[in-house]
Amino acid sequence: MAVTNVTSIASDQETSARLRAASGRIWKIYLAGVMRVIGPLGENALPTARKSRGLIAYLCLAPSKRASRNRLAAVLWDKSGDLARRSVRQALYDIDRLTGVLTGGLICLDDDDVCLNDDACWIDVLEEPGQYPDRLLDDLDGLSDTFDLWLSGERISFEDRVRTSLYAEVTRLQAESAPADRLTAAARKVLSFDPTHEGAVRVLMKALTDLGDHVQALREYQRCRAELRRTLDVPPSRETVRLHEAIRLVSSRSVPAVDPPRASAAVATKASGPPAERLAVGPSIAVLPFTNLSGEPQHDYTIAGLAEDLIAMLSRLPGFVVISRLSTRMFKDQADRSPQDIGDLLDVRYLLSGSLRVAGERFRLNVELSDAIRGIVLGYQEVEERFSDVLDMPLHLADEILRQVTPNLRRAELARIRAKRPELLNAYDYFIQAQENMHNFSKSVFDRAEYMFDQALMLDPNYAAALAGRAYWHVLRVGQGWSADPALDAQLASEFAARALDNDPDEPMALGIQGHIAAYLQKDFDLAFERFDAALRLNPNAAAVWVWSAAARAWEEDGVRAIEEAKRGSALSPFDPLMYFFNTIAGMAYLVDAQYERAIECGYRSLRDNRRYTAGHRVLVLGLMLAGRHDEARAAVHRLLAVEPTMTIERFRARYPGAARPHADLYCEAFAEAGVPRL
Repeated sequence: MAVTNVTSIASDQETSARLRAASGRIWKIYLAGVMRVIGPLGENALPTARKSRGLIAYLCLAPSKRASRNRLAAVLWDKSGDLARRSVRQALYDIDRLTGVLTGGLICLDDDDVCLNDDACWIDVLEEPGQYPDRLLDDLDGLSDTFDLWLSGERISFEDRVRTSLYAEVTRLQAESAPADRLTAAARKVLSFDPTHEGAVRVLMKALTDLGDHVQALREYQRCRAELRRTLDVPPSRETVRLHEAIRLVSSRSVPAVDPPRASAAVATKASGPPAERLAVGPSIAVLPFTNLSGEPQHDYTIAGLAEDLIAMLSRLPGFVVISRLSTRMFKDQADRSPQDIGDLLDVRYLLSGSLRVAGERFRLNVELSDAIRGIVLGYQEVEERFSDVLDMPLHLADEILRQVTPNLRRAELARIRAKRPELLNAYDYFIQAQENMHNFSKSVFDRAEYMFDQALMLDPNYAAALAGRAYWHVLRVGQGWSADPALDAQLASEFAARALDNDPDEPMALGIQGHIAAYLQKDFDLAFERFDAALRLNPNAAAVWVWSAAARAWEEDGVRAIEEAKRGSALSPFDPLMYFFNTIAGMAYLVDAQYERAIECGYRSLRDNRRYTAGHRVLVLGLMLAGRHDEARAAVHRLLAVEPTMTIERFRARYPGAARPHADLYCEAFAEAGVPRL
């Protein structure tokens, strides 16, 4: 049935295309996502009034593209009679100013009916439903009760067509024994539209397993299970569960050493920084959020600080992979998850967890070290401290834990870390809150992080970690397009990073953010790699630094190193709230290495987590265009321009850090062919 529908759609497209070619005036109407109308000369022909937009949309989807004036009045205004007809007449005049209704343009009129000039229209959701997997008419809710009811029914019908079209492509690729990277991208398109589609999930899991990415396959199962529970309140099917168990049996959860880059003269010339051996990794551990059993909310920040300190201390140990706190926080209050389940998701061998109880002026911390592969407890201990000792308590705890996992603990390192801690707990509290807000991409929440950083620095002006965090906040503001003065934010980012290093020359994140500023904002790659290398020598587990370095290598056209470093960063922080950024950088790396299908998969993965991230849209457009999937690329450009309407090729080249490299010309031409305006 799916194949018949697709064939019918293709036949309709050919007929419609011939009619439009004969007419000479083509109006492009986009109803998926935010509505757009593009005139024959490329002009914006979308009416300002929402009811006028609704009138066009209704005609596009109505049978025969025709409706009576009375019907339009009833649907859009919930009215009838002379007043309603005058409202329809006013809307038609609004449309006429843009499209020439009364002179034979987009809409034709007679005494009673209004109809769409079907021969001169191209409508995305009718001709290419699978290319536009967005919500139908996302900006036209609330026009009237009748219109909303009609729109709800149209959305259900549209979603069924899109789902059928998208999964038909997956089925076709399976029948053709297409490469696994093509299957992953096709399955992700289905799941970006319908996260509960178990058929697509199974295809994606199998394809990822074929690519050797067993861990990501297991994570896709967990995402599917959570989505099914959230939206439908059902468990995964037996077929999906069996596939998950089969993949678990053959997967190895120890993080693999990254293969050395392929040798080539070009790479050898461009590569800089430490040798590829720095990519080797060892045993992996995650510190899960501790449970506050005291019943007192003020201790939430206490246990957050304890987990943060443990992660920082463990990260200093050479040869250990330590998962970031931003990835492990998703397991807060999830006591029903087994160690094996969490280990699968985080790709770690060991888990450190704990709980806090309060008795009088003392608290008791119970800590458990587990083997996440075998699901057994390796060590259990209790630590009691007075409230006044809360700043020192992680050191006692870390000393005990580290003796279990590394016999060669150097107490001098712990002493150095003790000296770095802020003297006032309140400064630390503000820092923790600032980090949380900074990684929330609601603009209002993000903006509050500035105040939190300021408070931490007011209490402890020499707090290197907070200074580095404030520097990164300014870079993120530029990258998201939220800066009113990008040049000022770039300057402030540089100043805060420099202050952090003045206070602590060995602060890894300060060195890393300096490198990112140098590459992204200043295009000084020599300085960038110098800073990245210094940061990673101090802390090989700094996920963000690996990803920043990967981005710089992609801009420098070192695709092989960029891919390896992007993989390393993602493995260190698999549930980072900025994972869409990590996936976008991985996509950039695959683009520059001419692995376009993998870049497409990364683009879809990024947009699954953040549909409004413009860099993810750009990676997807370039991947599709360079892979020869031109129709899909032009559809993706529609979504890109909807979230970044001011994008032009000239602006892209001006701000792109790799603009001086040959691949920038390739990207600009691909964007132009896909439909991005040049000026």
